Amino acid sequence: MKGLLLIALSFYLFNASAQDERFYRKIFTGELFQKPQEIEEFKIVVKTPKYKLDLNRDGIEESIVIMKKDGIDFFTILDSFGRLIFEKRLSTMGKGSKLFKMQLKTLSKNTDALILHFYEGATEGTVFEATARLYFLTIDHRNLNKLYFYEGPHFYHEKQMPNGKYFNRRYTVNTLDYNDDGVKEISISYNKISRIFFYVSEGIWSTI
Repeated sequence: MKGLLLIALSFYLFNASAQDERFYRKIFTGELFQKPQEIEEFKIVVKTPKYKLDLNRDGIEESIVIMKKDGIDFFTILDSFGRLIFEKRLSTMGKGSKLFKMQLKTLSKNTDALILHFYEGATEGTVFEATARLYFLTIDHRNLNKLYFYEGPHFYHEKQMPNGKYFNRRYTVNTLDYNDDGVKEISISYNKISRIFFYVSEGIWSTI
């Protein structure tokens, strides 16, 4: 009987000690004071197939998947094991939105950029109108832990006016080293407007 009591007491003390240890660990790490993360729930989720691309050029392909969650577009990157590396919401303006083109470009020996061509969708009220936008995903030092997402300019505009007039503005996108500093810039020609984007560092861009 004494043996059983001793075992029970030892078990109780061990559990109490373990609980105290976990409690104090949460205090020191700050985990105790953190608010639980809110999980955003969606009713309808639709995914594209996995588009394979070696983003950091290490010979192992990552997967890019575009998801529609309740009609909202999300750009996601998965590693070779299917684990989520990166996710970003895209600006959806109307129906028919989609990512229709991607270009992986080397800007310098330290930075690559994935240029996303995203059709934001169309709205139909008194007039039909549709727009598209560029996004720049930069990868510094070919490290997938250093992914930076930048919302770039509109590059496409289509509009149907009530009086029957219609216009559709086209565009071109180029990567060239305009100032001979060893880093390529991204230039966008849109209608009669031309803009050049200069990469600074860590996802920061400047433009003229």
